[in-house]
Amino acid sequence: MVIEDSIHSAGNALPAQSLRLQVYVAWVDVWVSSSKTQTASSSRAEDAVSLRPEDVFAHQLEDSADLELEDPIEIPSLSTNEMADYFQEENLPYLLNQDIIKTVIHAFRQQLLHRRIKVGGALPPSCPETDVFSEKYDPRVECKCEGDTRANKETMTDLSLWQDSEKSEYKSQGIFTNQGLIDAVIELFLSSSNLQQVPDTCQGSGTTHPIPEVKAPDRRPSLTGDSDLNVHDSLFPTTEKIKLFTDAKYFLAMACGGSLVDEGVLRAIADAGNDVLIGDYCDAVDEETITILQKNGAAAVAFLKLCTLADIVTSVQFDNLVASLIQFRVLGYYRDHGRTNLASGFYGSDINRLPGHRYIDLGIWVGMMSASLATGKAITEEKHLRLATVCTLLNDLVDLRSDTMRKQRENPILRGVRGCLCNYLDSCISRCLTLACEVLESDRLSGMVVLGFCNWTVMASHHKVYELVNGVQEVKHYPTCTYALTEEETNYSNLLKALEPYGTLEKDGPHVYMKRATMDQLYAINRSKPDTHFAWMADITRSLLRPQTLRKIVDVVHFEWSGDVGDREFCP
Repeated sequence: MVIEDSIHSAGNALPAQSLRLQVYVAWVDVWVSSSKTQTASSSRAEDAVSLRPEDVFAHQLEDSADLELEDPIEIPSLSTNEMADYFQEENLPYLLNQDIIKTVIHAFRQQLLHRRIKVGGALPPSCPETDVFSEKYDPRVECKCEGDTRANKETMTDLSLWQDSEKSEYKSQGIFTNQGLIDAVIELFLSSSNLQQVPDTCQGSGTTHPIPEVKAPDRRPSLTGDSDLNVHDSLFPTTEKIKLFTDAKYFLAMACGGSLVDEGVLRAIADAGNDVLIGDYCDAVDEETITILQKNGAAAVAFLKLCTLADIVTSVQFDNLVASLIQFRVLGYYRDHGRTNLASGFYGSDINRLPGHRYIDLGIWVGMMSASLATGKAITEEKHLRLATVCTLLNDLVDLRSDTMRKQRENPILRGVRGCLCNYLDSCISRCLTLACEVLESDRLSGMVVLGFCNWTVMASHHKVYELVNGVQEVKHYPTCTYALTEEETNYSNLLKALEPYGTLEKDGPHVYMKRATMDQLYAINRSKPDTHFAWMADITRSLLRPQTLRKIVDVVHFEWSGDVGDREFCP
């Protein structure tokens, strides 16, 4: 599964649908169709309306690990090693037989019921939160915290039961640690505290010289800029057929593999991240979609578990995947429930140093895992921290207008506003460019993740990069100041040099002024071969990280967007 560590060494494209991809699609179909349906009412506490987030989490920690399957508990017909043998390359054709794949899935579930399947720890999962096969994750809770902050700090961090789970049921591998989770919970919960005054600008006091009202485009797919949903699904098929989720899977999680990893494994990695999609966007989709995501996610993790036992995926890669999902699940209960009570406008609030809680809740391990498989290189704690930091800067700078309009305090760039706003945004953009360059130069794995993240940032419909760069207008009633750090020419020159090894499509390459519908068609072709795939992502990175482009997207003082905001509350 490890490919030679060279961009130009892969040669011809992988088949349109590899054998392992065919098996994976069949695996998901059988798993989902044979899975017991969980309803919203059966998967949440009956008295959730009166509970705070920490109460709901404590209640779920006490739940049984029983999967509530209709199958009786019986002696599994296959051992885990026998199941894993089917995942060896030479045995994959057997799994295209419906009877055999049903037998393997049934045996896997029976092994779960007998608590013989572990996900990295010494013990099997003991509760829905640590059981990545539970198909129950749903972080939607009704709470009465109303944005309470420091008064609830001690209660919110009572995670003693969680510490036991980390020690026995999953492996942190030094990357996703219990202390890191506690720190993330504290930061996320306090994100609406320590509210700052309206910042000053180059024009003087922010009170006497207010900036224009910050607006942003509707995050839903555009009728004019995005592909028809049926066309998009034909190019990038998924089980749930929701563009918001498909974008994250194909343009980020799978793209980070650079077409150097079997598509079946990449699809499984992308689908394994469904809990991240549920946590981020559960309020924007219906119950049926959440159920599909829950089942498909469990099927994907099961598939990857057997790939791990078959030595297709390393245990370190799988263990960290599970740890990242479990910790993300926990953070999902501590989202900013006080958002609706906040005042509108552009101002800072409580902040820790980057990446803060984004270390976990940015959910980029799926992309890192794809890149790790492609290069055969391991991901260290230091490497993960650097990637989480640069991806946080990229994500939250691009979403700054949208998050401000929606009063979304999870954005650390928004929370970090202090002093003169112009100087602050200048420093953030400069830091993003500098760190992106350093990461691209550091090693192939890290570079692939940055390329994939930039690819998703531009191509995903909800970021609305096309609408922003084409729609912002320079404010007329005061002059535009100089962003001295951002405009330092060496920043972008160094970035261009770091991108040279990845190639370019030249005039045929993508850019931020190209409609996403056009990019969809071109990307579907270029992703079929590693050479053109890397060149595509390098071109899109060059375009997004051009200093003038980033400033137009980020500078809310001197560039105003005034189009249709649509549904302000969609996927907040």
